[in-house]
Amino acid sequence: MTTPLTVQLGDAIDDRVAEALDDYIAEGRLDGRIRPRRSPGGIAALVSAGVAAVLLPWCLILAATLPSTYQVTHWKLTWIGLDVAIAAAAGLTAYLLHTRNKYAVLTSMAAGTLLLADAWFDVSTAGAGFDHTLALAMALLLEIPLALCAWAVAVRELRQPISSRTGPSWRAR
Repeated sequence: MTTPLTVQLGDAIDDRVAEALDDYIAEGRLDGRIRPRRSPGGIAALVSAGVAAVLLPWCLILAATLPSTYQVTHWKLTWIGLDVAIAAAAGLTAYLLHTRNKYAVLTSMAAGTLLLADAWFDVSTAGAGFDHTLALAMALLLEIPLALCAWAVAVRELRQPISSRTGPSWRAR
């Protein structure tokens, strides 16, 4: 009996992660708190790197195994949910900017990311012809520019001195 490709790739990924951890421990690059020394992000940086290392091979697995078409039963709920999430992130960003709250950075980044995801899924799932042209036009003229604006707002807010914003201090414990 042969092992499915996904299981073989998963085992290979597990082996590589275990080898990398063994190397870190052997070289003394991990302290007792299970994070690389001298790493500004600590455990968050290690987890983020791990997520990236696992997702890249996972994308290859999906490319090889997913069907090219699929019948969806909750199509309306999916699209309405995404648009509600965008509206909530944008609305919360507006409120937080109005109250000069530093957390507007987070909601603005989320809104921009959701807008970009919406553009991607609109274009990639649209039917051929007018639907695809309309999705592409909306992505290029609305969703991507709005996402860039949301990210620009976040960058602008990050450059503001913390003392000019409300909310708990970053350093408060």
